Amino acid sequence: MKKEMSAFHLIVISCFVGILLTVSIFYLTNIFVTGEPSIAPYCYDGSGMTAQTPISAFNRAVYQSESSLNFIHQTQYRLFDTVNSNLVVAGGNNFLFDTEDKEHGYSYIEDFTGNCGFTEAEKAGILQQLQQRMERYAQQETEYLLVIIPNAQTVYSEEMPSYYGSISENTRLQQLEQYLLAHEFQNFINLTDDLLAAKEFENAPLYHNTENALNSLGLYYAYQAIFDTFSYTVQANTRFLERESLFFDQHETSGRALAKKAGLGHIIKNKTLSLSGTTPQNYRFVQSGGTAETTILLPFYVPSDISGSPELLLQFGNEQDRLQIEPYFSNSFGKVTYQIGYQDDPEIYAAATPRVVLQFIYENELTELLAHNSMHNGTQ
Repeated sequence: MKKEMSAFHLIVISCFVGILLTVSIFYLTNIFVTGEPSIAPYCYDGSGMTAQTPISAFNRAVYQSESSLNFIHQTQYRLFDTVNSNLVVAGGNNFLFDTEDKEHGYSYIEDFTGNCGFTEAEKAGILQQLQQRMERYAQQETEYLLVIIPNAQTVYSEEMPSYYGSISENTRLQQLEQYLLAHEFQNFINLTDDLLAAKEFENAPLYHNTENALNSLGLYYAYQAIFDTFSYTVQANTRFLERESLFFDQHETSGRALAKKAGLGHIIKNKTLSLSGTTPQNYRFVQSGGTAETTILLPFYVPSDISGSPELLLQFGNEQDRLQIEPYFSNSFGKVTYQIGYQDDPEIYAAATPRVVLQFIYENELTELLAHNSMHNGTQ
């Protein structure tokens, strides 16, 4: 048995080396014979290679060429089911997962394993910022609700490589939720449990498998969870969209952000779900300014003091999320304003006349709730 396995591995390795040599010869020929460089100005690690020796020409051909690198990555994935990237992890069922978010100084892997929790000072700072924001809105007779969308790794933790073990019970999101509740701040929703429950009876994914983002089906359950927080009066005077009335189209598209990072955009397809074109649009857009879009319900808009259905202001960091969730809220509420960005914009707020502000934020973006980041975004 050992001899058979050894021979198999030798054949696979030989084939892989042969493929690499073929690619190398192809690109060397391209450089020396045709004179067409077909290369990037820098190596994969950012260094430049200006020497004209045969070795440097080989290095440029293999390691500076986007085409050859993508070919190597694709071959490695097909043969070994692994990703040659420090930024992406290959999981089960064609899931790709982030490893880090440099913009927010966040490590998905360290958090997944419970090794990058918030400090007590950071948790206290987030609580203070949330309380101050809630109080500002309360002074304007507006309610505030923070909606936290968990990472794809959190909801589909079973698809993470087994060598990382089970998801930790000490992630930043779990720590923060416990801290906020312990200090009697309840104006937030952690969607983790709602999405885990939905995953059990849905036969389709709730996240894009090649991007850390909810798809249309996943965002429906965000809408449902938020709707459940409204009072009976609001629910009784609002058109709630039942899951049974909605149909989703599932199709494969080119791999999204994570597949492109790994050079596998054409190899790992994204399982894309979108609302069926038969979904009614019982609303229309009205003129709005800046980075906001406003819709009103048809046949005519009835203000909240008469209809009992509040005007909403929804704040997003991702435009695609806004577009996907729009049919749910706009088909349900009399007036909805969608804003890209978390800042308090007086002009947008005045035009929206919201009774409720919903702020959507992903788990990897939680540091945006700290004071220095909030000030940067104009939410001081």
